[in-house]
Amino acid sequence: MTRFFSQTDIDEFKECFFLYAKNKGFISTEEDLTLIMRSLGYSPTKDELKQYFQKNVKEGKIEFATFLDILHTHSQSEKCQQEIMAAFEYHDRKKTGYIPAGELKHMLSMFGEQLKTSEVDALFREAKVNPQGQVRYADIVNMLMTPIPDYR
Repeated sequence: MTRFFSQTDIDEFKECFFLYAKNKGFISTEEDLTLIMRSLGYSPTKDELKQYFQKNVKEGKIEFATFLDILHTHSQSEKCQQEIMAAFEYHDRKKTGYIPAGELKHMLSMFGEQLKTSEVDALFREAKVNPQGQVRYADIVNMLMTPIPDYR
């Protein structure tokens, strides 16, 4: 798998994997697979997770090398950040890297998985965006794609 990922990525994946694998050296539940992948910033659906787990579990466990195979397979189909950036770039006719906050608020609350006005306002507050100003959409995309910490 080193041909698909940089050593830095592999080190990050290994650290996260063994955080959940603890002293066992493997994971044994679909829930662990879900937590690890999402902690690494991937967004697999429940069906994808179920398929990955069922296809790759051997004797009730998934070892790190197999986990890298799963990440590689999933990374081939998931291009969320690039797709979102492309959508913003389409609306940025002047190619400035910015979009009016009002237009962004409209897009987030009217299309796709529609956010509530309160959710958009919270996002703007966290990003320190003035609702009447311009938004650097790369910052918003990074913020949206950063996984929420799971402190269980």
